[in-house]
Amino acid sequence: MTSPRPGGAAALLAVAALLVSTVGDEVAMVALALRGADRTGLTSVVSAQMLAGLVPGIALGGLIGRIVDRFRPDAVLGAVLALECLIAATAAAIADGAVLLVVTMLFLGALGAVAQTCVMALVPGLFPAAEAQLRVNGLIESARNAGYVIGPLLVGLLTAHGGTGLALAVDAGTFAFALSAVPVISRWLAAAAREGARTAGAADASAAGTDEAAPEEQRTGGGLRAGLALLWTGAQRRITLATIVITVAATSVVNVLLPFFADEIPGGTAAYGTLLATWSVGLVLGPFAVRGPLGRRPTAVVAVGAAAVVGLGYLVTGVYPVVPLMLAAFLCGGMANAVQNVTLRTHVMAGCPKEVRGRVGAAYGATLQSSVAVGFACAGLVPAGWARWGILAGGGVAFLAGSFGWLRARAAADAPAAARDVPAPARRASEGAP
Repeated sequence: MTSPRPGGAAALLAVAALLVSTVGDEVAMVALALRGADRTGLTSVVSAQMLAGLVPGIALGGLIGRIVDRFRPDAVLGAVLALECLIAATAAAIADGAVLLVVTMLFLGALGAVAQTCVMALVPGLFPAAEAQLRVNGLIESARNAGYVIGPLLVGLLTAHGGTGLALAVDAGTFAFALSAVPVISRWLAAAAREGARTAGAADASAAGTDEAAPEEQRTGGGLRAGLALLWTGAQRRITLATIVITVAATSVVNVLLPFFADEIPGGTAAYGTLLATWSVGLVLGPFAVRGPLGRRPTAVVAVGAAAVVGLGYLVTGVYPVVPLMLAAFLCGGMANAVQNVTLRTHVMAGCPKEVRGRVGAAYGATLQSSVAVGFACAGLVPAGWARWGILAGGGVAFLAGSFGWLRARAAADAPAAARDVPAPARRASEGAP
C-alpha cells in the first residue's frame, strides 16, 4: 500500500459500496418475493424463488472460482454490478409471470455469489497484513448486516408508495451507485500490487500473501474441487471448518423452527419479531468486538468459540423462554454470529495465494451454503409441534460442537510451531496456527 491513508479510504469506500449493494440484494429478494406472491398467489413460486437465490452459489462454485482467479476481481465485480443493475431495471418492467420471476432470482443469486467471492479476493489484495484484513472484514460484516436490516424496511416503504416496480427501480440504482466505487478501488488495488512487488521478498511472501506460489495443478486447473482441497488443507483447518459446518447446519434447523415456536413464548409473533430485530442489532455490533483483545487471539479459536456462543444462545431460548432472557441471548448470539463470520473469513483468506483466492472463496461460500441447505432440509423432518425440542437439539448440538472445536483449536494454537499441521501459504505469525 502506498500509504495508510489511501488504504483507509479504500476500505471506507468499499464498505459504503457494499452496504448499498447489500441493501440492493435485500430489496431485490424481498420485492421479487412480494411480486411473486401478488402476481401468482402460489407459495410454490415464492419457495422456488428462494431456492433460486441460494442454489447458484453451491452449483456454480467451481465456475465462479475460476472466473475470479482468471480475471481481475475488481473488473469482475464491476461487470457483476452492471449486470445486476440491468437485471433489476428489466425486472421492474417485465418480470410478472412465475417463470420470469424465478429466472430473475436465479440470475441475481448467481451474480450475488460472484460478487461475494470477488470481495473475499479483493480484501487480501488491498490489505496484505492479517491484522488489517481482520479490521476490514469487520467493517464489511457490519455493513453487510446493516444492509440486511435496511433492505426490508426500504422495500416496505417503497412498495407502499409505488409498488414493487418502484422498489426494483430503486434496487437498480443501488447497484449503479456501488458500481461507481469500482474504478477507485481498482486504482488502489494496482497501487497495492506495485508496492507489494517492490517490498515483498521470498522470505516473507507467505505472510504478505502476494508472491507465494500455489502448486502448479492448483494454480492452473480445477474448479470447486481444487478450491475445496485448498480450503480443507491442514489438520487445524479441517477441525475449524468441520466445527463450523456442524454448527451452521444445526442452527439453520433452529431458524426454520423458530416461527413455529413463536406461539409458545409470551408476546407471540410480536415478541418473535423483536427477537429477530435484536439478533440483527447484534450482527451489526458484533464485528466491533474484534477490535479489542478478542482481535488479538488466533482467528480459528475465536471463530469456533463464537459458534459455541451462537448455539448457547439458542439453547437458552429453548430452555428458558422468558422474553428478557431471550432478548439477551439473541443479542449475544447475533454478536457471536458476526464475530464468527469475520474471523472465519479472515482465517480462510489470510495468506491465501492470490492465484487461488477466487476458488478458495467460492469453495468457502459453497461450503457454508450447503450447510445451511442441509439444516433447512433436516428441519423439514421435525413436526411443527416439536419445535421447542428441535430448537433445544439444534442449539445443543451447535454448543457442544463449538465447545469441542474451541478446545481443539486452543490446543493447536498453543502447540509449538513445529508441531502444527498447517500449510505454508496459510501460516501467519499473528494467528498462531490458522
